[in-house]
Amino acid sequence: MSEPQAAKSARAPHLAEAGGVLVRQAGQPIAEQYRRMLDALEDAAVFETDAEGLIVAWPDAAQRVFGYRAEDIAGRHFSCLHRADDVAAGLPLQWQQAAARAGSARDRGWRVRRDGSQLQAACVMHASAGGFVVACRDITVQEAASEHARLAESRLQLLADNLPGTAVCELDLDGTIRSWNAGAQAVTGYEPADAIGKPLALLYTGPDAAAGRDRAALEAARACGQWAGDERLARQDGAIVRCQTRMVLVRDAAGCPAGLLWTARDISDALRLELLESGNRRLQSFLGILGHELRNPLAPVRNAVEVIALTPDAGARIRHCAAIIERQLRQLERLVNDLLDVGRVTAGKMRMELTPTSYNDVVSTSLEAIRPVLDAAGQQLVAELPAASPYVRADANRLGQVLLNLLSNATKYTPRGGTVSVRVHVEPARVVTLISDTGRGLPPAALDRIFNLFSQEAEAGSRSGLGVGLALAKAVVEAHGGAIQADSAGPGQGSTFTVILPRAGAPRREAAAPASGTPPRRRVLVVDDNADSADSMAELLNMLGHDARAAYGGHQALALAGSFRPDCVLLDLEMPDMSGYEVLQALRQTCAAEVRFLALTGRGTPEDHRRSEMAGFHGHLTKPLAIDALLRALADPTGAPRSQSER
Repeated sequence: MSEPQAAKSARAPHLAEAGGVLVRQAGQPIAEQYRRMLDALEDAAVFETDAEGLIVAWPDAAQRVFGYRAEDIAGRHFSCLHRADDVAAGLPLQWQQAAARAGSARDRGWRVRRDGSQLQAACVMHASAGGFVVACRDITVQEAASEHARLAESRLQLLADNLPGTAVCELDLDGTIRSWNAGAQAVTGYEPADAIGKPLALLYTGPDAAAGRDRAALEAARACGQWAGDERLARQDGAIVRCQTRMVLVRDAAGCPAGLLWTARDISDALRLELLESGNRRLQSFLGILGHELRNPLAPVRNAVEVIALTPDAGARIRHCAAIIERQLRQLERLVNDLLDVGRVTAGKMRMELTPTSYNDVVSTSLEAIRPVLDAAGQQLVAELPAASPYVRADANRLGQVLLNLLSNATKYTPRGGTVSVRVHVEPARVVTLISDTGRGLPPAALDRIFNLFSQEAEAGSRSGLGVGLALAKAVVEAHGGAIQADSAGPGQGSTFTVILPRAGAPRREAAAPASGTPPRRRVLVVDDNADSADSMAELLNMLGHDARAAYGGHQALALAGSFRPDCVLLDLEMPDMSGYEVLQALRQTCAAEVRFLALTGRGTPEDHRRSEMAGFHGHLTKPLAIDALLRALADPTGAPRSQSER
């Protein structure tokens, strides 16, 4: 719509410049005061066009905004200040026509300076006698600030909507809800339409709302600027949610209170986790006490059984009864150990030391342990082991515990005359063990949950047992990098448990230690406040050829040590008059340096073992103590065997 150059030249002689303002030669000049006012404008341009839109007046302020001098823009159409795309779309003409019809018209958009740069302008065009007056205000900075504010608000809203489990809302000073983010809907269940415009009391339980807890929070926030606390909020479905809430007073630019920002973070899961962790700590403490209290009475029973077995003139009936006691004692020991170990598994505290281990040795030890039970039940044992033992990286004690659990399950649920079989297959990268029985079998539905903790179906469909054996076996095997699975053709058709372990290379052979010959005869002081435990252990040691004395507390041990002069002390750690640690320090002052001290206690966690080692004990033995472990402890100058340190 730009005027042709010829037309521009034809009109130019009719225009003259007066102080930077174009005036009509034939008309009256613009009053000097108005000229000065127009020239003084900042970031605003006011200019005049004729009826066709050609510029006839151009003050200095217009030059500062658009960069054109008066002589450069005189006679040009005002559309030269618009973008080419807008001109092509006819927008300047439409604006001019609207102003002609209505007397004035507004426009807001982009304009173009002489150097080609663009600015955003808020413009108005007024119709006047014989033309139009156009006012344009540069709002580029304001628009940029507004856009920045809009983006910031958008980002804040996006952040508020994506805070996990957190409600973020604006409130009026009286507590009326003004905004409602996605987190608020997730926490409370209320849709925005159900919450906006309602009082904050909507979110409180009936008793809390009646007690005015919402009003107290509002008053505190208005008075102090903020308020925080843990509260119970009522969801729309009636459920109660524990939340950590906060309310902050918001002020306007003048510093006057304008509203409140309210946030509520759902801490229900955190509280449940804290409750579970607290319960787990109490469980661990309980299991530790339980293990100690159960192992203490088992110790004298174990010692008495060993004494009977070593008595040469014990009758057949007594030996038969002793064998029964021993079998049941082994079962009870296994249950106690399983119960304590499953507590460690649930707490993530089960520790194992994996070393290259002969797998045939682990299997053979488990078979020897279960053979008396199989013989008593009249069951056959079929074992197929490879001629050359494969090696696995294993904690031999823990892995043996797994196999013994599986064998115990097999014999427990196999009828008299049935068969329990153990077959070990060696593959290039793994060792596969199949433990099968001809017992009750398992229904197909049980195979999916058989390894769940406390699942009584883990006891082959019986409603007896703790249901921890297979759960513990799964945890131990997986800690070895292996897997365990169960199969059964159905009830009455037996079961097969498969243990898969990765193979390992054989360890380097060490030079064989010279034979030590006959174990030395020792003078052993047994210190235990449980008289039965102390007496039975002393009796067992005497029958094994040692010279043993019993003391029933710390003070008695200190009095006896001077005359007895022991070279080995078996010392209980928890006694009422003096702890084992206190007795150890006192005996070190009076006994010879070569005296060996062995802790003998019902507590056998790795932490217990480390504590006794730090105190200076040469070994850590856990009750009840098998006779072979006792003999090794007395003969081994390094102290207790590794297996005893983790029981």
